Amino acid sequence: MAGKKNHNTNPLQGIQTLTDPLIRLKGVGPQKSACFAHKGIHTLADLFFFTPVRYEDRTRITPIREIKNGERSLIRGQVIYGNEERFFRSRKRIYRIIVRDATGSLELIWFRYIKGHLERFTRQGTECLVYGTGTHNRGHIQMIHPDITVSGQDKLDDRLDFYPVYSSIQGISDHFLRSLIRISCDGYLHRIIDPVPEELLGGLDLPTLQQAIHNVHFPPKTSSISALNRFDTKWHKRLVFDRFFSVMLALTVTRQSREDTVSPPYALPRCELKDMEAFFPFPLTSHQHQAVEEIKKDFLAGRPMKRLLMGDVGSGKTVVAALAAYMAILNKKQVALMTPTQILAKQHLEYLSGLPETMGLRPVLLSGAQKKKTRDDIYGEIRDGAYNLIIGTHALIQEKLAFADLGLVVIDEQHRFGVRQRALMQEKGDTPHVLVMTATPIPRTLAIAIYGDMDISMIKEYPKGHVPVETHIIGVKQKKWAFDVLREKLSAGQQAFIICPVIEGSEEMDLKSAQEMASRFKKVLSPPFRIGLVHGRQLSEEREMVMNAFHKGRIHVLVGTTIIEVGVHVPNATVMIIEHAERFGLAQLHQLRGRVGRGSEKGICLLIESDNAPSAGRSRLETLVKCHDGFEIAQKDLEFRGHGEIMGMRQAGLGELDLTEVMREQDLFLRAKREAQRLIILDPKLIKPENALLKNMVKMMLERSLDL
Repeated sequence: MAGKKNHNTNPLQGIQTLTDPLIRLKGVGPQKSACFAHKGIHTLADLFFFTPVRYEDRTRITPIREIKNGERSLIRGQVIYGNEERFFRSRKRIYRIIVRDATGSLELIWFRYIKGHLERFTRQGTECLVYGTGTHNRGHIQMIHPDITVSGQDKLDDRLDFYPVYSSIQGISDHFLRSLIRISCDGYLHRIIDPVPEELLGGLDLPTLQQAIHNVHFPPKTSSISALNRFDTKWHKRLVFDRFFSVMLALTVTRQSREDTVSPPYALPRCELKDMEAFFPFPLTSHQHQAVEEIKKDFLAGRPMKRLLMGDVGSGKTVVAALAAYMAILNKKQVALMTPTQILAKQHLEYLSGLPETMGLRPVLLSGAQKKKTRDDIYGEIRDGAYNLIIGTHALIQEKLAFADLGLVVIDEQHRFGVRQRALMQEKGDTPHVLVMTATPIPRTLAIAIYGDMDISMIKEYPKGHVPVETHIIGVKQKKWAFDVLREKLSAGQQAFIICPVIEGSEEMDLKSAQEMASRFKKVLSPPFRIGLVHGRQLSEEREMVMNAFHKGRIHVLVGTTIIEVGVHVPNATVMIIEHAERFGLAQLHQLRGRVGRGSEKGICLLIESDNAPSAGRSRLETLVKCHDGFEIAQKDLEFRGHGEIMGMRQAGLGELDLTEVMREQDLFLRAKREAQRLIILDPKLIKPENALLKNMVKMMLERSLDL
């Protein structure tokens, strides 16, 4: 859609159509195009919404003698020496360049480098711009692995700017990426479609989408570096608002279109709570009772249930889901239970298969990893009604799968699935009931806004006998005690998790990486204990294999990133050690520690605090030590927001919603929700089923897999 925006265009057409492939841009051949694709960047629109993860202040030159220890600085100097050197004993190589200005000299050192690249800067007298962290070492001022460029004859003011830093793309240099984004903005940004009506923008004090995208990538020199790195500028907020607005608009429309939907009420003569409670070896909590009663009323109401079941880690949501399945199966219906991972699907199968036969559950696992013949046989048995409880991941939405009579869809861990997956699952039956479970605690007022198309049940009570996980904050000097605790628990036959904030050390030099920690623990614990490593870059099959080995006890210590946050149920795991704990959000830390102490032994969580952690980070962690209520912790997380969490702009475009982002920007979210509702109210004809434009808009948004 070339040319200027047509102001008569209906705002509901605001779905980006700028789908030119990157390979059309100069300098992007098949190889670079494949590198971008691996990062999920296929089109110009994808590139525009690939936003910086942080910014560097390169707006002023610092004299060399004024470089402060541990602070980042931009200096300009002349090269007086440059060469590759080798240590005499170890024979290890380094590259050293020395630059000088009128105030002193600066030593630049690289341990990992491409020799041909650095040789470009070694000619004496070459004028360079250097940016990095200054270190005072034995009377010398050094920078390790700095960024260096030739300053050339350009006007210096044109080189001084706020410097955007992006998530790394293998095979693409930072310089090339920034240059490509600049070229794309100059040549194509005028074609961007603004999904928010201009009359709404005026009242919200937000810039146009074109202005927002340009200034997020190239901030004006009047910007504040602290505001940029908090993503607290009007340009960042505009991009967040668009995600909120587009999702809430789609949900408002789809909710209104469901109001007239009906479904036959269930017959539930044998569903008294006291009778159903007898299926379990423990009494249900009052909150579980209430949730089951609410689901029962939904089944009797004569309309499709859409209910969100919120419950803290270990609060017993699966028991409620099992009773919901029991009531559906009593009515000769089939139940589909969709999980985000195969390991979680297997855990559900194991639990549900162990329930009394009198419940009438006939469960089966459907997995994409199964052989084709096995899967086809299961398809046929499901279609014939031989199984009434089908458990699986995305395999449940395959076109080949047909149900005899799907009556209930249970989706575990809602925030791991998109709206499209949920919609495809519902299409497998004739207006089936839907129960969504989440262990992500959200303050109720915010939950009502986010899940406005659902009724909400909350489980805040723990089952009788639940023991909170013992939580300690550990300084670097106390790490020996933490290691002693770990070895003691392992020697007693128990298992442990070690969580790191990054996968590789190169991602951020001062952070412990999962790969580094796994290597260290193998040296000191193996044998006799076996160490496993799991992270998001592994192939899903490899990741599932490692987690399954840990679940079965063949791995004693599982080292990984926060990928293990959701769904791993290992009753024998009692120790959770989290490196650089101040870098995580409170709610995320609470989810992580919920992975231990799920069996008969008490769990212990050790929060390792960095040496240079800010005092605000310590006060946040102390909240976690004192409090075990996930909903209260979620609220505290909002109050403490901005202090050390690894939370940036989402690396994705319009039409996506992230719970962390919603909780951080809840005021903006509520404004977007109000404006979406007001737009529909102002033009009611937009919601009529025969409106083809609206139908296509909702379809396109669902195809973009809106992540709720």
